[in-house]
Amino acid sequence: MSAYRLYTVVPRLLEMIDQLTNWYVRFNRKRLKGENGSEDTVYALNTLFEVLLTMCRLMAPFTPFLTENMYQTLKTHLPENYFEGDSRSLHFVSFPDVREEYFNPDIERAMSRMQAVIELGRIIRERNNVALKMPLLELVVVHSDPQYLEDVRGLSEYITEQLNLRNLVLTSDEDTYGIKYRAEADFKKLGIKLRKDMPRVKKALPDVPSSEIKNVQVTGSLLVDGITLGADDINIVRYFDKLSLADKSKQYDEATDKSVVVLLDTQIHEELYHEGLAREVINRVQRLRKKSGLQALDDVVYYYQITEDPEDILATVLKSQAEFLRQTLKQDILSMAEKKAEAFAEEVQEINESKFVLAFVRA
Repeated sequence: MSAYRLYTVVPRLLEMIDQLTNWYVRFNRKRLKGENGSEDTVYALNTLFEVLLTMCRLMAPFTPFLTENMYQTLKTHLPENYFEGDSRSLHFVSFPDVREEYFNPDIERAMSRMQAVIELGRIIRERNNVALKMPLLELVVVHSDPQYLEDVRGLSEYITEQLNLRNLVLTSDEDTYGIKYRAEADFKKLGIKLRKDMPRVKKALPDVPSSEIKNVQVTGSLLVDGITLGADDINIVRYFDKLSLADKSKQYDEATDKSVVVLLDTQIHEELYHEGLAREVINRVQRLRKKSGLQALDDVVYYYQITEDPEDILATVLKSQAEFLRQTLKQDILSMAEKKAEAFAEEVQEINESKFVLAFVRA
């Protein structure tokens, strides 16, 4: 017990919970619901089950009552004698052993890089007040390492889905996308080394050409006003220079974690704008389903009636995005004029400046 340190364990457990809920479950909703076939669903559910069971065993010393409650539910799906000895309570079960065969550095590296790209994309969306429901045309991932780009390519489907994108571009062509280099230095630390020459370096460093700073990654040194600095003396930062962009029609905004540069085209295109409004309609249907206490398998027919629609935007969306709405909702949204039975749920919905009545009738 002398080595017991709660603060060394709990942060890692919390990070694991975040990885499970905000990444694995969120990314695999379709698999867990069976949209990719029953066999794939079994794999996804088995993975989730084992992770939950292992987490209960790991967290039992810290949250004994919560994990015991979860364990009692999970235990009903375990075969008899799954655990050696008494397994009536989680606290009778042994602590889990490390499963070395589950570790895969390649998968962990690729997953980490995919997460970095998605988080940077979310930052750009939030900065520009563009909701995730609004589809955007293009995201560009710029990195000089081919392995980095290959890792991202292998998980590109998740990136386009989570960031609601039409195109994902992976490239090492920094010149085309206006990527420049600048050098930053800790002048307090550098002053001890350079002494009287430090002011010269501080003045000249911002004017060093991008190409020379980039070359430091190869040569390991940088000449600044006649003074040689080593790669350890500076921090090389890549950034996006809009004026150096080859295609000036693009409206890119950038984010970087000092490893990868991500450029997101934040321009709202009309077709994508209509799809974004269609997603808002879907959101209103889902919210009313939840408010009405409906379960996923409850069979309901949807009806609508537009009450306010400046410039007929909502009517245009319902017509042009009919196929997208049908695929997502698994049925059409019908005109209220076709309703032949009394609705058990009815509510006025508002999307931007348009309003419509949404009604549910049991099938």
